[in-house]
Amino acid sequence: MLQHDLPADTAIYSCTRLDQALRSLEEPLAAGEPPALIVFDHGDPPTPETIRFCERLHSCIPEAWIVELVSSKMPLPKNPGDSFWVKKPVCEEDWVDVLQHVFLQAATPQWSNADSSKK
Repeated sequence: MLQHDLPADTAIYSCTRLDQALRSLEEPLAAGEPPALIVFDHGDPPTPETIRFCERLHSCIPEAWIVELVSSKMPLPKNPGDSFWVKKPVCEEDWVDVLQHVFLQAATPQWSNADSSKK
C-alpha cells in the first residue's frame, strides 16, 4: 500500500481472540472509516465461532476486503459470494498476488472479478 501511494489506512491490529477483534473494529466503524483489508486466520481446525464471525464481517462491512486464511479442513460453501480464501500455508508469491488484486486491480470486493474459490 505504501509503495503504491494508496490512500488507505495502514493501521495493523493483531488480535488473538474474537472479542479483541470486535473491540479493534468498533472505533473505525463508529467513525465511518471501515478498514480496507481484514486478514482472518481461521486456525486449524476452524471453529463454528470463527466461521460465523467472518460471515458477520462480510455482511456488516461489504466494502472491506476480508481475506480468510484457511486450511484444507475448512468447510467452504458452494457459493462463495464475496468471500476470498487463501489456503495455508501461504507462500510469498501467492500473498503478493492477493495484495496486487486487492489494492491495485479491484477497489472493493463488489468490483472484483476474482474467483477466490480457486486460490
